[in-house]
Amino acid sequence: MHHFVPSADVTSEVTEILQALIRFDTTNPPGNENLAATWIIELLRSYGIDAELLEGVPGRGNVVARLRAEHPKHRPLLLMGHVDVVGVEREQWTHDPFGGEIDDGFIWGRGALDMKGQVAAELVAFIDAHRRDLPLDRDLILMATADEEVGTGECGIGWLAEHHFDKIDAEYAINEGGGNQFDLLGQRFLTCAVGEKGGDRLRLTFRGQPGHASVPLPDTAMSRLGRALVQLAERRGPVILKDTARTMLSTIAATLPEPHAAAFRTFLAAPSWEHADALPTEGDFRLEVNAILTNTAVPTIVHGGHQINVIPSEVVLDVDGRILPGEDPASFRAEIQALVGEDVLVEPVSGYPGLEASPQSSLFDALGATASEMLPDVQLIPVLMTGATDAGLIPAVRAYGIFPLRTFERQELYNSLVHGHDERIAIDDLAFGAEFYIRLVERFCAGGDGLG
Repeated sequence: MHHFVPSADVTSEVTEILQALIRFDTTNPPGNENLAATWIIELLRSYGIDAELLEGVPGRGNVVARLRAEHPKHRPLLLMGHVDVVGVEREQWTHDPFGGEIDDGFIWGRGALDMKGQVAAELVAFIDAHRRDLPLDRDLILMATADEEVGTGECGIGWLAEHHFDKIDAEYAINEGGGNQFDLLGQRFLTCAVGEKGGDRLRLTFRGQPGHASVPLPDTAMSRLGRALVQLAERRGPVILKDTARTMLSTIAATLPEPHAAAFRTFLAAPSWEHADALPTEGDFRLEVNAILTNTAVPTIVHGGHQINVIPSEVVLDVDGRILPGEDPASFRAEIQALVGEDVLVEPVSGYPGLEASPQSSLFDALGATASEMLPDVQLIPVLMTGATDAGLIPAVRAYGIFPLRTFERQELYNSLVHGHDERIAIDDLAFGAEFYIRLVERFCAGGDGLG
């Protein structure tokens, strides 16, 4: 298989930028994102690029910079990313989590994958467009934000959208969430997240007769909770085939030999769990496909009981509900209510709508062309993310999540390292992502036909 090799200059530049970003401890909470934000601004200004620090909360700033098209023909492209990171258990790491050390071909540190690595690659592409004075036909905006990992909305992209949306308003955005490669029946695929499920977090309250635990009772809050846990574990919601899933599965079908392609066509013609179970998918990909074909409800937290010898009168179950774009949260809650019974109180705790941007677009075409140029044996497919990103806070911007890797052999390793111990990214994968963005920006923002 052909492997594109990033240039030495790009490799060196993106490596140094990521090392610098990792060395700023922007653990959220408390954040302290200004450590990274002010460094990014100084870097951009060293190239003569003006950049702003926009703070909703002192010390927790966001960076916004813009390269302007002299005669714009289209609306801007936004390169977005966050510089806050989750916490670490230092004693579980073999390298300093904020050291940015290089060892065995990897850059080690918290945020290497989520998502300072992508921010570094976007910075390289942004600086490259300025340095080469690309004849832009649309503005190119860079945004590095605070507070994605906790996301209270007081200082990150939610605050930017409310107070400075004009500075980040764009037709399209490049976001996190895609770029994974996987192999299915000998065909390699590269994912691009064109949407994401929404959230509908629920709290279920079970009540029953209390008493002394030495005398079992036939119907208690705990026994009702137990039945509900089994019901939720066995639940398979109705199959709902959204446009993204349809396009993804039809694209896969078009690349596979028979009779595997026929299984996909059968499902697409008559979506059902019977036909979904017959698809030639396996492992994590099967789980992902199943999750984007329905609204899901997963129990995550149990609250209840106060003493070992007391049968409690009330216990509470928190359920993480994820609903497909365009689906009605009230209908989802009614389905859960019917499942667990009318004697259970089902209340919404929090929620947010899903997103879905059509893969039939000029940006998706440009992503596909760039992927084909650099990964000629790999087919780009749109996917719907089961998790959430900051894109949900700027729904007017059509966000596409993609940060492609050079190979797929490290995919399983990376999946285990996000938010885990010894987070790291291979230098060649990081540089590959930067080269991808450089070529995409020229193709999509300057009318280029690629650099290959």
